Amino acid sequence: MASDFLKNIADTVKDKIGDTFESVKRQIVGKEVTVYPSYGYRDRADPETWIVPVRVWVHDNRDTPFVEEYIRNRAVRHFEQDLQRPLAEDEKERLTACLENFIADNKSNEEVEFKFADKTFRSEHRTSPNGVLEDTLRIPDAVVRPLLAELHGGGHWLPLNATAGNGHGTGEGRIAFLEPAGLSVVSDIDDTIKVTHVPAGKKTVLRNTFLREFKAAAGMRDRYAALTAEQFGQAGDVSFHYISGSPWQLYGLLSSFLIEEQKFPAGTFHMKNLRLNPFESGALDTVKSFALGGDLATLDQKIRQITSLMINLPERKFVLVGDSGEKDPEVYRAIKELFPGQVAGIYIRDVLADRLAGMERITGEDVPVTLDTSEIVAEMRELIARAAGDTREQPTL
Repeated sequence: MASDFLKNIADTVKDKIGDTFESVKRQIVGKEVTVYPSYGYRDRADPETWIVPVRVWVHDNRDTPFVEEYIRNRAVRHFEQDLQRPLAEDEKERLTACLENFIADNKSNEEVEFKFADKTFRSEHRTSPNGVLEDTLRIPDAVVRPLLAELHGGGHWLPLNATAGNGHGTGEGRIAFLEPAGLSVVSDIDDTIKVTHVPAGKKTVLRNTFLREFKAAAGMRDRYAALTAEQFGQAGDVSFHYISGSPWQLYGLLSSFLIEEQKFPAGTFHMKNLRLNPFESGALDTVKSFALGGDLATLDQKIRQITSLMINLPERKFVLVGDSGEKDPEVYRAIKELFPGQVAGIYIRDVLADRLAGMERITGEDVPVTLDTSEIVAEMRELIARAAGDTREQPTL
């Protein structure tokens, strides 16, 4: 009896020590892998092969509460000074959620292995100092075709798994395999399908981005759900591509809100790179400037990302949807100039009507109403020409 009692105590202590060891081990070597949704397209030189641009982010499990608390308190003070008032508790909770991925510990120099169906692909590259790896997978159609046929009710999304750090971190994403024929909808996010009120000014944008629950733009989900390729004289499916000047660190919140909660059509995301050390002076100002958008870098980013999509999907027609609050008209005008045969329609959600109500607009040669995009258009023309002459060159996400 005594020996059994002592044995039970020994086993319990052993289990506790083992649990503690595993917990500490997870904190030291544990990693999270975010696999961003992407798309696949047929190789022009080899239609029996799919090309898939992939992007993953490897970071730690953020088991550093004292670091998070320091950064959170610093952010609260920063925003209270900016807004000239104390933050409410719900605003502090929202800010904490928004900051989560900005303060993650990015894992650099990590190997990443991808698994699609029964095929394994090991990237030749390693993650950057930002914890990001971008690469291109080549997947045989013989592997893809049977899986697409198994999808109930059709569809083009299939899972992709990624493993990093010798198996210490895994993540799952999805690939939309897009046939050459079809309709692709490129959609801005802020003030197009999510209410941000960019024209209302900096403080309103900050509140709506970091301090308040997101709000969907009225009627836009139903508009998107009703779109068909036939409406634009096309056969095939409809794909969606969400392009935003917001940083990738907001992807998780935006995707959860738009796709999971509001039921917007699933799509690929194309956002802005933000290299950030949260401990550096001015780091929060960098976050704010990204959230506010409206800079020329966003225009440049969007033109480059849409150009890559249209190079990779040359036979699909594109519908471009944006808003009048930022620079979407200039971006889409440039894209129309670059791809006149592929742009089937441009739709701009007017968010300035109330702001300009009762006012007369004055135009003239000396009134700059549009931005000069000639330099970026010329650069994209060169990219298009190179891609047409060399099918090995594949633009990234």
